[in-house]
Amino acid sequence: MGLFAFFVTILLGLAAGNPANVTLLRALWAMLIFCVIGLCVGWVAYRVLDEHAVRRHREMFLTEEQEKPTPTPDSSGDGQEGTAPSVSGDQGMAKPG
Repeated sequence: MGLFAFFVTILLGLAAGNPANVTLLRALWAMLIFCVIGLCVGWVAYRVLDEHAVRRHREMFLTEEQEKPTPTPDSSGDGQEGTAPSVSGDQGMAKPG
């Protein structure tokens, strides 16, 4: 957007008969301002597309989360099968003493 603003400002300044230094200064300011605007618009567009992609991913792979089998206790009845491992990593092992 910045280069387009620079180009248009140069063309309009030359068509109006303005001096070259005034036209160039205005074109540089227009390029700077529209570069910042373009960066903001691009960032917003990136965020919108990213959020859309995340939402579509969740919709597409929702069935995988629903199809996971629920953990069932083993035949010994201790009820520890299917639980998260402990911090020490000794889940399901007999502790001495």
